[in-house]
Amino acid sequence: MDRSAVVLALACTLGVSGCLRARGTPEEPVVVDVRFEGVHAVDPGALQDKLATHPSGRWYFSEVYRLDPDALAADLRRIEAFYRARGYYEARVVGVDQIPEAGNLGRVAVVFKVSEGRPVRVTRLVVKGLEAAPEAQARAGRLPLREGDVFTESAYDATRTHLATALANTGWATAQVTQNAVVVPETATAEVTYEVTPGRRWKFGPVDVAAGRQLPRGKILDQVLAVIRPGDWWVVSRLPVAQGRVFDLGAFGGVRIVRLEPDAARGTIGLVVQIQRAPFRTERIGPGLGVEVIRWDAHLLLGWQDRNFLGDLRKLDTTLTLGYAWLPTPLHPVKEGTIGLATIEFSQPGALSRWVDAAARVELEKGIEQAYDFYSQRLKLSLPLRIAPRWRLIPSYNLEVYQLSNFGGVVIPGTTATSSGATLDNCAGSVCLLTYLEQTIAWDGRDDPLNTQRGIFLGISLQQGFNIAGYGYRYLRLLPEARYFHPLGGRTVLALRTRIGALVPISETGPPPIVARFFAGGPVSMRGYYTKRLSPMQLQGTEWVPVGGNGLLDGTVELRFPVVGNLGAAVFLDYGAVSDFSSVPTTWREALTLSAIQWAAGFGLRYRTPFGPIRLDVAARLPDRWPIDPSAFPAVPFTLRPDGSLHHEPIVAVHLSLGEAF
Repeated sequence: MDRSAVVLALACTLGVSGCLRARGTPEEPVVVDVRFEGVHAVDPGALQDKLATHPSGRWYFSEVYRLDPDALAADLRRIEAFYRARGYYEARVVGVDQIPEAGNLGRVAVVFKVSEGRPVRVTRLVVKGLEAAPEAQARAGRLPLREGDVFTESAYDATRTHLATALANTGWATAQVTQNAVVVPETATAEVTYEVTPGRRWKFGPVDVAAGRQLPRGKILDQVLAVIRPGDWWVVSRLPVAQGRVFDLGAFGGVRIVRLEPDAARGTIGLVVQIQRAPFRTERIGPGLGVEVIRWDAHLLLGWQDRNFLGDLRKLDTTLTLGYAWLPTPLHPVKEGTIGLATIEFSQPGALSRWVDAAARVELEKGIEQAYDFYSQRLKLSLPLRIAPRWRLIPSYNLEVYQLSNFGGVVIPGTTATSSGATLDNCAGSVCLLTYLEQTIAWDGRDDPLNTQRGIFLGISLQQGFNIAGYGYRYLRLLPEARYFHPLGGRTVLALRTRIGALVPISETGPPPIVARFFAGGPVSMRGYYTKRLSPMQLQGTEWVPVGGNGLLDGTVELRFPVVGNLGAAVFLDYGAVSDFSSVPTTWREALTLSAIQWAAGFGLRYRTPFGPIRLDVAARLPDRWPIDPSAFPAVPFTLRPDGSLHHEPIVAVHLSLGEAF
């Protein structure tokens, strides 16, 4: 068999040459494409989503759709109804073409020809009765539907909801809003009327808690009273806020705040907090496997949690992870050994007030990193604040102790090999200690943290390091982050993220300890490098290991789109840079220089699951000059070989992980 035949057979096997295309018959053809002619006023993608006639997928594993004459006839009515809901009452489907592929009557493209006509516009809009509720009138402000607008069903209904919400948020809890529209398609006009019956203005009444004897009713009631005070005017939007505060206590399967019948004599409406119980104690056990090109590990997780430890909704969470790791692979390990992490976390909701919780976390870990092995002990004492549902503010005190080992000899160009190099900078012997205050502030405006379609996330972490009895390192560390998600229709999402990190030594004579520095690269960072490999490196024996830097810049522009069913894909452009490590306070700025930034482009697949997408990404770094040759790709920053030449990492990186990159 010649080479061309082998290539053809392989292409057919992979389904990329068209050998596995779905085939139909002239009597029952396969739909390969759906197009629209004359569609200008609406989104063709949104219109396509409403039809029963769909194009078959382009992948060999995609779903195949055959032409159904009955569904096609129903789609004509669906198109006209779609336009009518958007104000185009004259819209008609004037023709449907079935265009076969050249030489293949079993595969057709369906073309709908549409005449949109004129849009119906609102010539008169009247709101009656709202003047009797002046507080609601002031709150309503500008309505979603106004005179001169195209009359759409969504804006028509949204205006009624808008008025009802304004009334319910200013005390008019029993108000009624009715709507009426007279549409004249012949003149393309509509007259719209809303009638408001405010009724009586109400206040919040007493709040009761329907809970068993084991539950602290006072603690639950305290969270409700943080946003709802009996005697205040009724504001319906406070109910879900109060409901969320109770649920965030973390001990219940569900929470619902129910409105009682109004008390006409007192002018109040009472509330009852209904609690859905969940088991307070849970146990977890399960195996796990982590696979990266530069690291493999197998582990067993054991966990136990009590969400009402010693009563009063105190939470005690214990986790033990035991395993074994190989760097880079089990077949060719350079480093290997046992790993483990034991965690105990205790939290008390409402410890200082209804607004302030308290938490303590202790971790004991044995681990293997590329540059060193370690034992660590970490303590975190925090006071999480309950400001608002989307806000997170956590001030904390942290103490971390690392005992490093197996860091090998380090080769620095122009010098003899040392026993530590950058690994033990500003550590007492082989012990690195960090003690610092940290403030984490975040605002989360995303619609869903796991499968985000739209929204904004803004956050920043600030650390202030200091000495204890001559141990530690004095520094200021900042890490702001911004994420933006915008839907483009059809479950396609444009996602953007950027982070900037700055570690600023304060009156120190040496660079910061390696455990405090910034690294980039990996499935949740710059994907053109493997985990932590975008970083200054040093040669330990025959292996290059990352040692981190004072500054960080990384980010992503990513387009996420569906393929078929739960399978999706993404194309992305990543960028990143890490500065050198130093005691100079301004060294972190090196990461922000244009010449330091490296770029990578890639493609990935995602399979959606209830606990987040399983993700496979392939990224290739981009050259910084033409023509392309191996030296055109940027080298690892601030890293020289023993002969003084630059060190380069692999151009392509492959990542398999759980959850989106951000």
